[in-house]
Amino acid sequence: MARITSERAYFIKLGRGGEWEKRCLEEGVLRFGYREASHDDCVNGRWEAVRDFWTSFRDDKGAATRDTNQIRIYYEAGPETIFVTFHGGLLYWCRPSAGVSVDPVDDTRIRQTLDGWHSTSIGGDPLRTDRLSGALLRVQGYRGTICGIDQLAFLLGRINDELPPAVLAADEARAAYLSAIEVLIGLLTWRDFELLVDLIFTGSGWRRLGTVGKTQKSVDLELQLPTTGEVAFIQVKGEADSSTLQDYIHRFTSYEKYNRMFFAWHTGSIDVPTDASDVVLLDRSRLARMTLDAGLAAWLRDKVS
Repeated sequence: MARITSERAYFIKLGRGGEWEKRCLEEGVLRFGYREASHDDCVNGRWEAVRDFWTSFRDDKGAATRDTNQIRIYYEAGPETIFVTFHGGLLYWCRPSAGVSVDPVDDTRIRQTLDGWHSTSIGGDPLRTDRLSGALLRVQGYRGTICGIDQLAFLLGRINDELPPAVLAADEARAAYLSAIEVLIGLLTWRDFELLVDLIFTGSGWRRLGTVGKTQKSVDLELQLPTTGEVAFIQVKGEADSSTLQDYIHRFTSYEKYNRMFFAWHTGSIDVPTDASDVVLLDRSRLARMTLDAGLAAWLRDKVS
């Protein structure tokens, strides 16, 4: 999909309480209420007449003006306009095509979209609401049907997979820090490396069942996840290769008590096994990310200083 550009974007509420959301998203349409308004006046741009009607209908000039403005946006927004709505924890966006029709069943207004509703960026990244700006998400609380979106630059950036400069700078700094952590992990003694792995897992909710390095002949760490009861063992190696891994996979399959095996090492090349979905490989790169996320980077630095 080509880069999306727009000078304006609007939030649209698809029905009272979102009653039309699922249907609109599936059909790729924008459905709109305000059934009382004259479709003929709206199509022909007689907005003063529309406002006069709503002033009489509402007996409130301010409310009539707001209603008329929303109806006008719906009817006149061109294909360069972006409409967004929210459903199932995702932001959906679309661009309207020309023409408004009236549903003969309930008199609601219907606009087709250029290519349907999208819940992903142009690169396929899901637009999850837990990863969107709170300033953008505030429009969900709008009491009317259509309102403008102030966070247009942010919205277009997410749709086009374009990150703000500050975020890019932060990502570059994180990448550099992770590279440094990888180097530091390689400087650990075997015992300190085993301790690092132990701290990562116990700090993330796993509970150690046995003594480090002494639980069983082929088990360095034996852990349980209390929330699920899952039992796993972690084999920790300072240096390892594919044959070492295959040996421990064979041992793992011979034990019935374990649900998963983690294999951690910091030196050596290992091919990922294709037939062991319950075996998780933790190389130096992955352990660096886990170390940072667990808040153990300072501990690691002190250990090798």
